[in-house]
Amino acid sequence: MTTVKAFWHNNKNTSEIKTENIDFSDINQAVNLSSRYSSISLGTEKLVAKGEIPLELYNKMKVNYMTGSFDFPIKYGYSLVGQTEDNSWVHVMHPHQNQIIVNDYDCYFFSPEKIDPIVATQFSNLETVINAIWTSKVKNTDVVLVCGTGSIGILLAQTIKKYIGATVYVHETNPIKKEKLKDLGFDLCTNNIEYDITFNVSANERGLQYCIDHTVEEGKIIELSWYGNNPVVLQLGGNFHYKRLQIISSQVSAIPNEKKETYDFLTRKQLVENLLTTIDYKSFISNIISFDQLPAYFDQIRKNQPNNDFITIVKY
Repeated sequence: MTTVKAFWHNNKNTSEIKTENIDFSDINQAVNLSSRYSSISLGTEKLVAKGEIPLELYNKMKVNYMTGSFDFPIKYGYSLVGQTEDNSWVHVMHPHQNQIIVNDYDCYFFSPEKIDPIVATQFSNLETVINAIWTSKVKNTDVVLVCGTGSIGILLAQTIKKYIGATVYVHETNPIKKEKLKDLGFDLCTNNIEYDITFNVSANERGLQYCIDHTVEEGKIIELSWYGNNPVVLQLGGNFHYKRLQIISSQVSAIPNEKKETYDFLTRKQLVENLLTTIDYKSFISNIISFDQLPAYFDQIRKNQPNNDFITIVKY
């Protein structure tokens, strides 16, 4: 038995850090890690914390090493960077926990000389970004809108800008984040432009509507937001049919069928590693909280307090 501290959602109103004894004897080829950083994927983790996961998706939404159930209590989270006893650095899918033991085949080892460990927390988010880029087939000649600048949105905008070379605008309603975006060199959207491809990462029906209203004829709208049990109301009586627009879901985990012959989960991870070594993402990590602050952080999230940060990281 190993004693660890883990972050749990007790119910849709409260969370806490619990000390627990865990039996790791059933894990073969075990790797023992001291957690250093984990990333909060705010959209999904907010839905989990508020109990808004659809019942029919319980099995599909399970993540590695998750404990409990979506009916509560639940230990959840899925992008963690840890260090082995011999000082090797590892990215792994795991809930927020200070000490973990995982199967070696779940570990992706990386060099801290090439990738800052705090930035390595974005491996999973960038896999989502790559999927969206593949789904959209965005080209360097496209004029693109990214609507919403949470962790996925800001990484997507930067990757399309630097990796694809397309012209990128961002749409953000939070005035504090808008000023930050301008300081970071992003162009804010204008209502006078129509975009070849729009990406909605706002987790908000108003963001999706904005994309519908500002996409060119026969253009594509890539929907990355996930709404859980929350209904979405759209106005489809105007431009949507008139312009023959396409709303396309970007599935966050599965590799698109047309890419399966050239990529698997390992080679997609290697592509992300290359992005992490060549593109600056660290400046988007705008909030670092301690592990002990997680319960208070989620208390604020449940109250729908404004989120002024792009990426929030947990430090252990």
